[in-house]
Amino acid sequence: MDSQSMRTADQRHEQFVGLFARHQFAIFSYILSLLPNWADAEDVFQQTSIVLWRKFDEFDAEGPTSNFVRWGCQIARFKVLNYLKKLGRDRHVFSDGLLGLLAREGIETAGQLDDERRALNACLGKLQARHRNLLHACYSGTTIKEVAQRLGRTPNSLYKLLNRIRQRLLRCIEQTLALGARQ
Repeated sequence: MDSQSMRTADQRHEQFVGLFARHQFAIFSYILSLLPNWADAEDVFQQTSIVLWRKFDEFDAEGPTSNFVRWGCQIARFKVLNYLKKLGRDRHVFSDGLLGLLAREGIETAGQLDDERRALNACLGKLQARHRNLLHACYSGTTIKEVAQRLGRTPNSLYKLLNRIRQRLLRCIEQTLALGARQ
């Protein structure tokens, strides 16, 4: 392989890694919407990731219709269908019609969830550090009562503060998404 081909291969590899890292949450969320069992969704996500890598040369990242999430979700849909065929004897498997409907809606939702996650991260960054730390403490498995005791507050006052912070985050997310839609 000559140096030009190696450089091009390296660039494609970097491009794939960048797109995959940015959108893996959306693709996994899509799979999880079709396979509510977390372990099953992880298995299918691994299979999907391998196919995405192997078929990346077929993806036109520069084209006008390039949408990595949509492309990834289409591949994931086929992987989910294959997985469900293997489980065909299980009476809890969705029908093909219902799965098709869920898959179409899931592809649309996956991109939206990715946008919402990015907006949430941006808005979390705008919060005061003490509010971010409080959210982290309250959502990391510690009870509100324990956090309130540690801070010398009543649980009720902590619930009220958390509600104000969540409302602020919600407004920020809505504004961020609205600004993104206008651009």
